[in-house]
Amino acid sequence: MIPFMKTKKALLCALLMCWGLYSQAQTITSARFRISDHAKGIRSIELLLNNTILVGINEEGRIDYTESISGNISDYHANPDPERNYGQETTTIGNLSVRYYDNFDIHDPKGKLKSIGNIQFKYNNTFDIHEQFGSLKSIGNIQISYYNTFDIHDPQGKVKSIGNVQIKYFNKSDITERFGRIKSIEGNTPAVAVITARK
Repeated sequence: MIPFMKTKKALLCALLMCWGLYSQAQTITSARFRISDHAKGIRSIELLLNNTILVGINEEGRIDYTESISGNISDYHANPDPERNYGQETTTIGNLSVRYYDNFDIHDPKGKLKSIGNIQFKYNNTFDIHEQFGSLKSIGNIQISYYNTFDIHDPQGKVKSIGNVQIKYFNKSDITERFGRIKSIEGNTPAVAVITARK
């Protein structure tokens, strides 16, 4: 009986641990990225997390706003100060911790969003020699790529793909004065979409 009781307790503990990890996990329900004809990189991002929390992120990689889709969440107050040691304060959105890259992340761009709960934000850093330092590389499992020195006919620094969404621009092969402007965006889905910004 005793071995059985020990096994039962161990199983119960394992189930509780799994439930705790599951309840803390976040998923990106949908992600909308804005890009522009007139600028490189991503202008802004809107993430819907767990179908309940809307998070707006600006081009500097900082949170602009949060909104609850269902229920109430705590307001997000943090605004990283360039003169401070980023990341020393842990801020929250509801029960989700929010962290920024800080002085301990020696190869990464300081002051940019590092994580919301378990969702990681990664940027091109000092090891990515062909990419623009500080440009967004991924959010969770959504990968982002850019036109770089290997794309000799295309506008460098412009967003090439976000997840499965492909972005093409007027390039040197096009007989036009519209070089660098968006030509097509293909592959948008409800989960990941790229739209054009006015600026």
